[in-house]
Amino acid sequence: MARRKGLWQIRALVIARALGRLYPYLLVTVVVVVAALLRTAADPWLGRTVPYLFFYPAIILVATLGGFRPGVFATVSSAAITVVAFLEPIGRFWVSESRDVVGLIFFMINGVLISKLSGIAATARISQDRLAAIVQSSDDAIVGKDLNGIIQAWNPGAERLFLYSAAEAIGRSITIIIPPDRFHEEDHVLSRIRAGLRIEPFESVRRRKDGVDIDVALTVSPIRNAAGVVVGASKIARDISERRRTERLREELAERERQARLAAVAARDRLAFLADVSEKLTTTLDYSQTLERAVHLAIPRLGDYCNVLIEDEHGRMRHVAWAHVDKAKEVSLRQLALHLVEAAATSRFAYSAAVMKSGKTMVKTHADFAGAPDELDREEPGSGALWRELNPFAYIAAPLLVRGRTVGVLSLGTTVDRSQRDYSETDIVMVEDFARRVSLAVENARLFRQADELNRLKDEFLATVSHELRTPLSAVLGWSRMLSAGQLDAGRSKQAIDAIERNAQAQARLIDDILDVARGIAGNVKLEMQPVDLSAVAHAGVEAIAPTAAGRKIALEVGADQPVIVMGDPARLRQVVWNLLSNAVKFTPIGGRVTVGVRADDGDAVLEVSDTGMGIAEAFLPYVFDKFRQADASFTRQHGGLGLGLAIARHLIELHGGSIEARSAGEGAGATFVVRLPLSTRAAEDSARAPAASAAARGVAHEIPDHDH
Repeated sequence: MARRKGLWQIRALVIARALGRLYPYLLVTVVVVVAALLRTAADPWLGRTVPYLFFYPAIILVATLGGFRPGVFATVSSAAITVVAFLEPIGRFWVSESRDVVGLIFFMINGVLISKLSGIAATARISQDRLAAIVQSSDDAIVGKDLNGIIQAWNPGAERLFLYSAAEAIGRSITIIIPPDRFHEEDHVLSRIRAGLRIEPFESVRRRKDGVDIDVALTVSPIRNAAGVVVGASKIARDISERRRTERLREELAERERQARLAAVAARDRLAFLADVSEKLTTTLDYSQTLERAVHLAIPRLGDYCNVLIEDEHGRMRHVAWAHVDKAKEVSLRQLALHLVEAAATSRFAYSAAVMKSGKTMVKTHADFAGAPDELDREEPGSGALWRELNPFAYIAAPLLVRGRTVGVLSLGTTVDRSQRDYSETDIVMVEDFARRVSLAVENARLFRQADELNRLKDEFLATVSHELRTPLSAVLGWSRMLSAGQLDAGRSKQAIDAIERNAQAQARLIDDILDVARGIAGNVKLEMQPVDLSAVAHAGVEAIAPTAAGRKIALEVGADQPVIVMGDPARLRQVVWNLLSNAVKFTPIGGRVTVGVRADDGDAVLEVSDTGMGIAEAFLPYVFDKFRQADASFTRQHGGLGLGLAIARHLIELHGGSIEARSAGEGAGATFVVRLPLSTRAAEDSARAPAASAAARGVAHEIPDHDH
């Protein structure tokens, strides 16, 4: 069944194709027969004069509908019918008269021409209809305009694309769909169209009726009249917004990929650089060498110059390392950095001080340096010249952090003469990573140096303790042997006993100092707080030290006339005053002077002990209150002691909520120690109990132990 059905379908298809080919000729037969019948019907009226009258319309109709070949077939058929039916002799297939032969020939020639022209017209009409259909059904916008840019044609595609109807658009300027910043494109197109020049397809932006700009691809062609003269232009616009979005997305993705590759390469280089930095910084534990390596590793990768400032144990900023790509400018870099450190409180260019305070990275661009040389010259003449010589362009400073505490600042900069660039976000990350590694290396070197210093101080302290303890023990042992051997008379025996007692007390004082330091380290020092007259404590201390001072012909001056009440432990405050006075007397030469003053100052009680002694060297001044520290730690030093007295004094004063400060203009210029304690807020009670506190302080004056430096 299926096979039979297939055969029938094939036969039907063959028949349909055959009928399709025969259709024009069947149409010719019908039309010619109809024309012959009409001519026959009109014969009584027309006679034999116009035999071809009805055949011309038949040929035109057939040629118009079927084309040239059916028209020629209609001409031949019509001529044959005319010869047989309407020319003499009637019924015969020939022509007897010569004029009829000429007419027949003329008819056939006309028929062929009519067939040809009608076929051409039909083809043209079909092409025009087809073109019109294409224009109407096209998804692209097709717009016709004259040479003045006035719209003459507007297809449905243009309506959909630009949202103007044909009625709204036709007769208006083409600029209704062109953004103002694109008018020059239309002027260029029209000028080339008028000149008969070709317009290459191009892409642009056009504006819809709702004001939205769209991306379009444009093709512009000239429109010519029958004479070939350009009378306008046809423009085809295709919406490429989706394509452009895709292209932009592709470009964006490509750019992201490129940036990601660059970032990956930069990250790899950064990690390699930082790994190299870490390796080189950890190859040494020498503090100075570590800092020197750090600044030279930073340039020129991170900048054209580098500075490192470290806060010392006394809170002062020190410029410890620096480097410049141009070594000839390192001296100027050092001088400018020192000026900015000294002017940290007043100069807006003291960026390191600001970073030290905030603990955050600071970045400055070239615009931030406007007027810098002149401003620096006003701060300190000559510093502006240093700035001009270095010629900074940009600056970055990162804190050096150790366990969350800012211990220094690493600063870098580019210059106009070299890099001439601002610091980017990537640079900031790199500098901060570099600063973290420098912080770790510096802290390791500092801890190593500190451990080495403590080890040295421990050795010195043990040697000093051995020496200081051996001295009184030797005296006690010597006198005791002489007593036991009965070698002394009564007078010398009393002298021996006094010497033994004096040296035993000296040894006890040394041991007390060591125990006080141990208690301070362990946090076991207990204070019995009560109102105390600091003036009375000062007078008691002066009375206790007076015999020693008189023996060395040292003048004692006291300026403590008014009671100054503080809350404190009387015994511990007497210990502090005694330590300060004994040090002053010990280090003041014969004939010198020691001055003691007590006063109230801005809510504080102030005790000052000044002497005209040997003074304190500037280099040692920051360490004068450190445990086990002595300006002269040798066994041949002039003055004894363990170097604990001032450390104990500072610890006790800090336990009282106060502070102690040492001042000296240098060696041979004397020294001044300033103690500040909070005044007591219980004024009435303090005044009432001041006499008792003063009496208690004076009553125990001779019980104060003898502490040394």
